[in-house]
Amino acid sequence: MQYPNKLMKPTLLILAAGRGSRFGGAKQVAPMGPHGETIMEYSIYDALNNGFENIVLVINKDVEQDTFELVNKMTNAKDKISYAYQDSYNDMIPQDIQSKRLKPWGTAHAIMSASDLIEGSFAMINADDYYGADAFKTMASYLQSHTEPRNYSMVGYDLENTLSANGTVSRGISISDTAGLLTSIKETHGIHAKGNKILAEGDVEITEGLASMNFWGFQNNLFGELKSQFKGFLETTSDLTKDEYQIPTVIDQMIKKDMIEVSVLHSRAKWFGVTYKEDAQYAAAAIQSFVAERKYPSPLWE
Repeated sequence: MQYPNKLMKPTLLILAAGRGSRFGGAKQVAPMGPHGETIMEYSIYDALNNGFENIVLVINKDVEQDTFELVNKMTNAKDKISYAYQDSYNDMIPQDIQSKRLKPWGTAHAIMSASDLIEGSFAMINADDYYGADAFKTMASYLQSHTEPRNYSMVGYDLENTLSANGTVSRGISISDTAGLLTSIKETHGIHAKGNKILAEGDVEITEGLASMNFWGFQNNLFGELKSQFKGFLETTSDLTKDEYQIPTVIDQMIKKDMIEVSVLHSRAKWFGVTYKEDAQYAAAAIQSFVAERKYPSPLWE
């Protein structure tokens, strides 16, 4: 369903069902702010203050109680938040396969699990990544003014704003055409800064493209395509015990079928994420510096 009035605000879908195996626990509820606020809370705050109307969290049974307690303290936002369970959206999966599965089915499957809760256009982010207020404002503005089924989008970051001080990183480098439409995303490894240059593996200089950090903008027709492609994934993937159904693959297929165009939206915000426990110290310090600069109230929820 498309919004009849393009001025209506979009929904933000947050993927918060990860189990944090490398981090050693559920990253989406790990405290980072001065009063124990999580990265996800700052994303919710930024989204609701920059053009989004409602929030849908995709969670799993392992973290539901922690998530409920977290949301309950968000006095200004909790009435705008609803939940979808990635664990329970398995009706298309043979039971013998599901019983062998030890991990979630991937980002595309997580989005599909929220299909009954979202009408109109929506954006998607990861719960454990910090995207910045500018990125939410940019995405919301696009979704309010572009409501046709072909109008998809992604936020691209300046690569230097996504690097780590603790070592090299891997990023999806998005390339767009002269009209600003996505033509490709190349997974690039070993990215690091050296002097005033940004290099990849083999000290190859990266001179074009923006970093794709899993901040996508969709129309509601995505849900039907997700279900259709998921059937093909189950039939053709090589190892159903571990292979993941990922959103970039779905988007790539939709572009090739000329179903959509993906506008690459440029954000100059600073991005950071939490993959390993060592990342938490940097994330906490960055957030608390934003609070000191009065970019956020403290405590976050009045």
